[in-house]
Amino acid sequence: MESRSDLAADLPVLYRAALDAVDELSRLGLRRDASKLRDRAIRAYSRSWDEGCLRNLEDVQGKAKAASVSVAARTGRPLPGSGLAG
Repeated sequence: MESRSDLAADLPVLYRAALDAVDELSRLGLRRDASKLRDRAIRAYSRSWDEGCLRNLEDVQGKAKAASVSVAARTGRPLPGSGLAG
């Protein structure tokens, strides 16, 4: 279990990373899924900064990244920010 001071330092960074992953998903065209994940991240971040919040943000980030990789692989499009975009 992380201490409160660790969470206070880690959660803003994780929140930003989760929102960035959701933004990539949106740019790949999955706006509805991105909106749901963004709402979940905002809800988690606006409540208690505890282990539950940490798990929720990690889950949002993981789901957004996995969906982005899946879409990119299926469509042959590079992931935004990968440096492979033409």
